[in-house]
Amino acid sequence: MNTSNNIERLCKIVANTFNLPVFLINSYGDIVFEYLVNKPLNPLYQNNKENFFEVMKFDPQKKYDFPIIRKNDLSEKFISVSISYNELFKGTILVGPFVSYSICDKRINGIINDTRAFSIRDKMFHYYQSLPNIKHEKILNMGILIFYSFNNILLSPETVNTKNKELFKSQETNQEVNMIISNKLQNHMIQHDRQFEKQILNIVKEGKVTELDNFQMMKEEEDASVLSKSSHMRSVKNHIITLITLVSLAAIDGGLDHEIAITLRDEFILQLEDLNSIEETRKLARTVLYTYTEKVLQIKNEGYSKTIANCVNFINKNIYENITLNDLSEMIDLSPKYLSVLFKKEVGMTISEYIQKAKIEEAKKLLSYSSNTILDISSLLNFTDQSYFTKIFKKYVGVTPKVYRETHYLLKN
Repeated sequence: MNTSNNIERLCKIVANTFNLPVFLINSYGDIVFEYLVNKPLNPLYQNNKENFFEVMKFDPQKKYDFPIIRKNDLSEKFISVSISYNELFKGTILVGPFVSYSICDKRINGIINDTRAFSIRDKMFHYYQSLPNIKHEKILNMGILIFYSFNNILLSPETVNTKNKELFKSQETNQEVNMIISNKLQNHMIQHDRQFEKQILNIVKEGKVTELDNFQMMKEEEDASVLSKSSHMRSVKNHIITLITLVSLAAIDGGLDHEIAITLRDEFILQLEDLNSIEETRKLARTVLYTYTEKVLQIKNEGYSKTIANCVNFINKNIYENITLNDLSEMIDLSPKYLSVLFKKEVGMTISEYIQKAKIEEAKKLLSYSSNTILDISSLLNFTDQSYFTKIFKKYVGVTPKVYRETHYLLKN
């Protein structure tokens, strides 16, 4: 085998023999050849195949002297084989995807929920149900044959199996070390009676987002206390729940409306319970900090009087209702005319304009992170009809709701 043509011919033979897609990737991570044998790709990355490198933590620059059986977070499996000629590394071929057990509907729903792929639920089910089911012993033999075809080196199943176990055990050990470091962020935020806690909660209370950016999360070295005897993940989650509670209280002290802070707290805890990895909980911990701190900063920057602040909080808490000037004036106990003048003077826009803008901000979230139709969203936010909703949305955002969803929907994030 001394030409690229020979490598590509072998790739086609492998694909046709095992009826699986084959990708040839160079050391820069570029797909230089693919042969899909009419198989669908995962809808999550079909428009950007390089995405599955990230999902399976594949490094195209690394060369291995044995075939690797890879499994990613989406429950897909691949065989990867490094190709060498005259001791020169030519790249890697990926064969797959496939599974080694039938994926139940519950697991597919879990993947859809984790990736928020609600708008392509049917495609996801069809894709996972179409994946070939190959047992581990056969996968080993396939890897051996593919590796021999490209490198002319015959390995035993025992060797391949052992090397794969050692590889992933080593990677898991490295991940565990990284997780311990990452856990410092989560765990030390909530250690009681520590200077660290006082600092982080003060940052939230004062809305100091820039200090949060530069805050040294790794200041302390000792391990956090264990909050579950039976599960490390449960212990970490319990730490994060404490963090969420403390930060929500700090945000209330900083001026965030109590009901909004508590609603956020409950939502974050619900999100936390759905997470399945330490990395995900670490990301959520950071999201909690930034969300509360930014909301406090927003309130401090607005600098509204207590009357107008109460109006703004009422609008934000009742964003899905049909809010009127009379509703606000009754709540504040001021005449509609006087409240209108006061609101325009402090906020710089009329009450109706502020309500419209707030509703459009909420609509942007729904368009980005929910599977609700545009008609449903306009109805939920109490617009008179979809046409009017589109008109107001374009006024504040510059594009129609349809265009916004196409460019900001969660699958593109």
